[in-house]
Amino acid sequence: MTATTSDLPAAVASVLESLTSDPGTRSTTVAAGIPFSSIRWGKPGARPLLLIHGVTASARIWWRLGPALAATGRRVIAVDLPGHGLTGTWRRHHRFRDNATDVAAWIREAGLATADLQIVGHSWGAMTAAALPRAGIRPATLVLLDPPAVPYSLISEMANDPSERPYREMAEAIARLSAANPAWSAGDVEAKAEALVQLDVEAARAVLLDNGDWDGGLTDLADAAAARVPTWIVRGDPAAGGLLPDARLPAFEALLGADHVITLRGAPHAPQRTHPAETTQALLHALAS
Repeated sequence: MTATTSDLPAAVASVLESLTSDPGTRSTTVAAGIPFSSIRWGKPGARPLLLIHGVTASARIWWRLGPALAATGRRVIAVDLPGHGLTGTWRRHHRFRDNATDVAAWIREAGLATADLQIVGHSWGAMTAAALPRAGIRPATLVLLDPPAVPYSLISEMANDPSERPYREMAEAIARLSAANPAWSAGDVEAKAEALVQLDVEAARAVLLDNGDWDGGLTDLADAAAARVPTWIVRGDPAAGGLLPDARLPAFEALLGADHVITLRGAPHAPQRTHPAETTQALLHALAS
């Protein structure tokens, strides 16, 4: 899929083009003994759409797509996962299904466990989202954004990736990330810098080092609990850093249908940063089904 802002609804395109950060509304809800922090955009009573970030990121990675998706009339909620962002408590629940159980408890406590709930998860968030049906949350639509289907040898390298190291000060983080990622907008640099300053390193390392091979969530999607949950894959381009290789696609297409797998040509593992229009278009296509 390719797209530009001209292909999007006018209200959505306006948000993406403005590059003005809408901080949304912060709230904290305690569930499973964890004070989950989240950001909301849109009207409180509108249809809920939950966004779940990946490892070493935070809810702020959705700083642009969150308000853009809210411009479609949705109530968009982006949650900080345990050990990330402002959700400071981590209970060593780094296994995908354990994290999904905690997130499911928060979904219920936050009043989001409704029949019309839609969920988008990116990377680790996609692995968590894939396990939510086993935890009793069956969304109306489930979208996995570049769920990694890679061996342990590759995913574990991120634990020692210098670009993912934590920082004490925002200024240093912003300077280094800006230099290393000239194609990123200032908003994306700031969001990632903030996430790395807030990060619980032990939590991130456990996620990366103690989950073995990552299968893109395929095992959990094939579980009976996920049967008949409309599910989509929106992946980055493996040639540009996407972590769902071509060789793994047949298994996903056999389970979900080939028409439920979308590839964003030229997009990396986190396409919401560098390809916001294409990513938004793909998500809206999946969420409209």
